[in-house]
Amino acid sequence: MQIDAQSVLSTNQAVTVTAPSTGVYDAAGLGVGVAVTNRIGVAGTVFGSDLGGGGPLASGPQLGAWVTTTFTAGGSATLRVQLQAAIDNGSGSPGTWDTIQQTDDIPVAQLVAGTPGRPLTSFTVPDRYLGQAFPRFYRVNYLVSTGPMTAGAVSAALLTGIDDVSFYPSNY
Repeated sequence: MQIDAQSVLSTNQAVTVTAPSTGVYDAAGLGVGVAVTNRIGVAGTVFGSDLGGGGPLASGPQLGAWVTTTFTAGGSATLRVQLQAAIDNGSGSPGTWDTIQQTDDIPVAQLVAGTPGRPLTSFTVPDRYLGQAFPRFYRVNYLVSTGPMTAGAVSAALLTGIDDVSFYPSNY
């Protein structure tokens, strides 16, 4: 697995109420607020790329999220992790954020830090569908569905080079 500093969306981010990740991944590599000036194709189009899909010899990027501080709540709080994408609004900033993948509600009792080998969530970034604009920006939204939480923190990143090795029995 490979983690690039630009693909880190959250690092020990405290989540007690619904909040977006502190980081945003920019497929252009320029940073939020910087317009793409070197465009090929139709004038006036905005830049983006399809991160999903992968290829025949590579898996598509995945969102990985891990609990870094155990969550607590006064009641039966839940957390939902949403991967969101936005197109470039034409000035180098995100347009409307759309949820493209999400978990079910995760009960506070399962939001425990340091669970070995078990991320909070891990799912592949989906392909865009024909007719959809190419998103330029990606982030995570932490949706506290029932809450609030009184403590808890999460780290998240877009991961490439996923170890998708299949193990088979030998033929002898």
